[in-house]
Amino acid sequence: MTETLNSTAGRLAEYVVGTTDADLPTEVVDYGKLVLLDSLICGLAAAHLPRSGTVQRMARRFGGPAEATVFGLPERVASINAVHANAEMMNALDADDTFFNSAHFAVFGVAAALAEGERLRGTGSDLLRASILAFEVNARLNLSTSLMLFDGEQFQYSQLSSHGYAAFGTAAAAAVMGGFDASTLTNAYALAGWLAPTARNTFTAERSRYNSFKYGPYGAIGQAGMTAAAMAQEGYVGDLDVLDREPGFIRAQGYLGTDRSELTAGLGEKWWILDTSLKPYPTCRFTHAAMDAVRNFPAETGVALDEIDSIEIRMSPAAYRHGMFRHPATSIEPGPLAPLNGAFNIPYALAMMLQGIPPGPGWYDEQRLVDPATWAIASRVTTAEDPVLHEEWKRDLAEHPGGQIRRTRGSLTIRAAGRDHQIETDFCLGDPWDDSTRPTVEFLRTKFATFCEGIVSASAQQQLLDAVIDIEQVTDIAAELTPLLQTLPRRADDAR
Repeated sequence: MTETLNSTAGRLAEYVVGTTDADLPTEVVDYGKLVLLDSLICGLAAAHLPRSGTVQRMARRFGGPAEATVFGLPERVASINAVHANAEMMNALDADDTFFNSAHFAVFGVAAALAEGERLRGTGSDLLRASILAFEVNARLNLSTSLMLFDGEQFQYSQLSSHGYAAFGTAAAAAVMGGFDASTLTNAYALAGWLAPTARNTFTAERSRYNSFKYGPYGAIGQAGMTAAAMAQEGYVGDLDVLDREPGFIRAQGYLGTDRSELTAGLGEKWWILDTSLKPYPTCRFTHAAMDAVRNFPAETGVALDEIDSIEIRMSPAAYRHGMFRHPATSIEPGPLAPLNGAFNIPYALAMMLQGIPPGPGWYDEQRLVDPATWAIASRVTTAEDPVLHEEWKRDLAEHPGGQIRRTRGSLTIRAAGRDHQIETDFCLGDPWDDSTRPTVEFLRTKFATFCEGIVSASAQQQLLDAVIDIEQVTDIAAELTPLLQTLPRRADDAR
């Protein structure tokens, strides 16, 4: 036990298993509920996507004992298979939370805590605590990496990267729900270091489209964390110094550099979940500032869409360095990959917003993807790097190599009817760092309604929202919460 707790993995494990409901500050509990609800909304909204049909069929094929619910699937499957499917679906629309405008990982803890909570008939309080603590573990691992930096004046991404570290948070959530002791959880972390997917070359700066994965295989990462947790329970042991060796696990995840100081600093005092943003649109966070800027433009100016001659969007260096933002595609092929590629096509996203089409999975319906009117608007949109954000990001990345970037401001020039309209915004809707943008229950009520229209009935939406906001009153997840995750029947044209 001494060796266990003297390691970084051991200290993280002791923190997770030793944290009680009473240790969670009120603001962390309240924000944790919003992140939990948002993750569930994202999974439900994706339930009818063609891509989701694939993971649902895989979950059915893998099967196992009827332990846990899968979004959009009438039957239950083994807990580990539910985590695989649900983690993928909660990220499928790229509408899940975003930590410091650079990474998504809340859904791993939510998927694991929900599935294990249903299997073990856990409580809502345990589910909330598990998802919060899983977030904290993943956030600390994320902050120990350097995905992006400036080489002189040139912004660059790490050529190799992975979200595999999120297997640790997955294991942490399973441990909370399963009542692990510190030694067992430490071994689960050590085993996750073996099982988590390793890095690959994402060629972010040159990429023009995505295949089936963006920045990590979410299902496989969740499955790795669940497997590690189960193996540790059965007596497997791993390398307890998995987070202490150099080069070690974090460097093997492919990042430009590693700084392990954030891994255990301020445990129980600093709560990183308060620094994750929630998203009102089913697109990459780098598109949101521009969409916030134009969402009210037609109504406020009286400018008709056919009067718009051009729109220049000035973007952060991270966005503009991304090939899909620097050279946006002029079409998006309908089918399973449409949400992945559409999420990074800012002209298309802006056209959706300007036309007043409610955000959600409907943005990727086939008729919208091939609508000439939409692409007529998109064809007038160009991108450029924002010199203000270039300097801000350069300064912030020098101070915080882990990428603690808060501001992505919107900066646009819209030329319409012979006049230039300059639009500037600060934080994005859903950013937690400003009172005017911080997400609320009403923010999520609106997102639920637009994202899940035709997928979850209005009355069922209200029931689930109430259940999560009062999650402490849930005494049996299997009986009281997961029955609320049912979806309406698919439309005929959704059944692929």
